Amino acid sequence: MNSGIQKLILSASLLLPLNSLAASDSYLNANLSSDRRVDLLLQEMTLDEKIGQMCQFVGEASDIDFDSKDTKTDYTLALGARAGLIKEGKIGSFLKVSTFEEANILQGLAEESRLKIPLLIATDAIHGHGMYMDATTIYATQIGLAASFEPELAELMAEYTAREMRATGFHWAYSPNVEVVRDARWGRIGETFGEDPYLVTQMGNAMVRGYQGKDFSSPSNVIASAKHFVAGGIPYNGVNGAPADVSERTLHEIFFPPFIGSIDNGVYTIMPAHNEINGIPAHAHEGYLTDLIRGEWGFEGFYVSDWMDIQRLETAHKIVDSEKQADKVAVLAGMDVHMQGPGFFDNVKALVQEGEIPQSRIDDAVSKILYAKFQLGLFENRYTSQETVDTTLLKKAHRDLALKTAQKSIVLLKNSGVLPLKQGVERILVTGPNADHQALLGEWARVQPDSNVITVLEGINEQYASDSTIDHIAIARHDLISKAELSAVSKSAKKADVVIAVMGENSLRFDPNKTSAENVDRPTLDLVGNQIELLKNIKASGSTLIVVLVNGGPIASEWLTENADAIIEAWEPGMYGGRAIAETLVGKINPGGRLPITVPRSVGHLQSFYNYKPSAFHRGGFYLSSRKPLYYFGYGLSYTTFDYTDLTVPKTMATNDSLTMTIDIKNTGAKDGDEVVMIYLNDKVSTVTTPVRKLVAFKRIHLKRGEQKTLSFTIDNKDFALLDRHMKSIIEPGEFDIIIGDHLKVATVMVEK
Repeated sequence: MNSGIQKLILSASLLLPLNSLAASDSYLNANLSSDRRVDLLLQEMTLDEKIGQMCQFVGEASDIDFDSKDTKTDYTLALGARAGLIKEGKIGSFLKVSTFEEANILQGLAEESRLKIPLLIATDAIHGHGMYMDATTIYATQIGLAASFEPELAELMAEYTAREMRATGFHWAYSPNVEVVRDARWGRIGETFGEDPYLVTQMGNAMVRGYQGKDFSSPSNVIASAKHFVAGGIPYNGVNGAPADVSERTLHEIFFPPFIGSIDNGVYTIMPAHNEINGIPAHAHEGYLTDLIRGEWGFEGFYVSDWMDIQRLETAHKIVDSEKQADKVAVLAGMDVHMQGPGFFDNVKALVQEGEIPQSRIDDAVSKILYAKFQLGLFENRYTSQETVDTTLLKKAHRDLALKTAQKSIVLLKNSGVLPLKQGVERILVTGPNADHQALLGEWARVQPDSNVITVLEGINEQYASDSTIDHIAIARHDLISKAELSAVSKSAKKADVVIAVMGENSLRFDPNKTSAENVDRPTLDLVGNQIELLKNIKASGSTLIVVLVNGGPIASEWLTENADAIIEAWEPGMYGGRAIAETLVGKINPGGRLPITVPRSVGHLQSFYNYKPSAFHRGGFYLSSRKPLYYFGYGLSYTTFDYTDLTVPKTMATNDSLTMTIDIKNTGAKDGDEVVMIYLNDKVSTVTTPVRKLVAFKRIHLKRGEQKTLSFTIDNKDFALLDRHMKSIIEPGEFDIIIGDHLKVATVMVEK
């Protein structure tokens, strides 16, 4: 063979593997790890394309007819300049997207960009995919889930929500809200897990696992966002976004633990709060965002700003004199994604070119955003279809869980022997502003088709229509009941054997008459408007008065507590809340929920929470009023009774040990039921003050009548720790009381060196 030909063949044989290797070593190669693909893509990106990944815009165009033949053209025109920015690779994510068709069009525009980087589509999926334009599964809100004391419910709800999100082209849930509530006036309590850091942590951890799975690499996973960092639940005057002046000790003891838990469970995004903390706005707090959360707690994901909050560093907080400087301060503090609007891109680009923001800060932010897109599989599967939507939304398993979350969240606050209602009640009046209202869906949900919701009136008709007369007097508004409505209720109540008054609040996202929710904080904790007047008229009729509360935050009414024959706290129970409430009224469901937040006597009794410090009331209480709350954290009645016996706790333990204890619980009543067993600790003498008790373990169990179970709990070593005077975590030798729920079963363990 000619030597020249031999050389050509050899050269070709050597080139083939190199060419093959070059083809495989590309960010488009799905066989490579996400980390490797990020490295390869970063090498291809211009500064413009990198900063674009940090920019989030809204895509909502609800006036577009998605059945039109010209949908893409119409929608692209509606997007205006945003369409061009997507094609130029200058937008990385969207929120306020309404339908899967809209998501697909946006992804199509992104695929026209030079590097074809897909978009992240985000939404506030707090208790179901409720902001989607069409009917979806709406579960009980977070405060109701917390009342269930069953993290498994929260985890499964998040898992099912993630499935509905991915089916419709969404990948990023702005959830869970793991803020701890310390001011009951705050309008966002319904989207939290209440006042206790341990309960909030456990429920938040469960939701992160449900959304993200092991590593959010499944086609049914989304990325979660722990929000809002930090102390939004103790704002000045109870007003959303107001400053939080709170000690570092309280931050570490109360407000930080749920975020640490979310990070330990792999949460991939964190959203700072609207507020300032001790003088520093959350979106500009390098000491927290970079040094603490990343440096000490090991957070590996990225931050997203809350709505327009980077701009508010200038307009609200007044720490800078221009939007450009606000962008600089936020990005240097650690912010990675700017939620909504133009200006950020140009400012950040100029700041990089001027040397004010290092290129490395941009690369660090973008690498984390790209990692999420690769890990979610969006480069290979960015679109969805009508078939996927139709076979995923409102699946039977999802709807069954929606009912279960409603059933498990109900708390029985009072029962003067009238519940459960017997069958055959001759005449029942159902009234109140929430009797036939979708307020039971709660915040962060669009109004659903009537066929997708069972109201309380409909639920009661399901249970009683066959053998009782059901009257209904509609009440149009929560905040103002007319004289005609009051008169009609009074007349009808006199004829009724039982009146079921469904009262409370309205936090529906787009209802102009809502009375609580984000940015609708409460100057009073009593029932809004003249709802109490309606209840007084019913009481005067002599009929049995059963009050059902549908609400996000606690209702503090001494009159209601003293005068109603029974009170059911249903929270905002979701799409099948009416059925769950009616089943509870008739005894098909034995209520087992417990309060995740203290209900004070009035707004004047704030702040009220169970884990106060020992000196809180050592000088007495309130003038002409009890200092005790109406209902304390963990409170809840049942249609049956439970007996606790044989508490077994070791007498001593070492400071480096955990504690294992057992207790027997028996259902001693006539009905099957659920009991929530709660374990508290009290450090009897400590070198810094510690709470009178703190929750360290809980478990909800079901017991048939006469059934007994032995439960074992292991109290983690770290639960015995405190922060000393130097803010270091230590376990001090000494006596600790072990307290079992409100049964006050107490044992003492000596912790020794």
